[in-house]
Amino acid sequence: MPHGVHKTQSKTYRPDPDLHAKAMRGVNAMDSTMNAQIIAFLRWFTHETDELPRRPDPSVFADS
Repeated sequence: MPHGVHKTQSKTYRPDPDLHAKAMRGVNAMDSTMNAQIIAFLRWFTHETDELPRRPDPSVFADS
């Protein structure tokens, strides 16, 4: 695919900035991406899988 052309159209979500920052800490602690985590959740949510996405250790959020 040419640069800048994607297979799927992007979707916009607008989480609270503090929630987004907290989620990014968790994503980074798992060496993952926000996209991968959201897609995994959506697959569980729509019954494509019964496996919930893994979550980071609670200690990642201890100072929140």
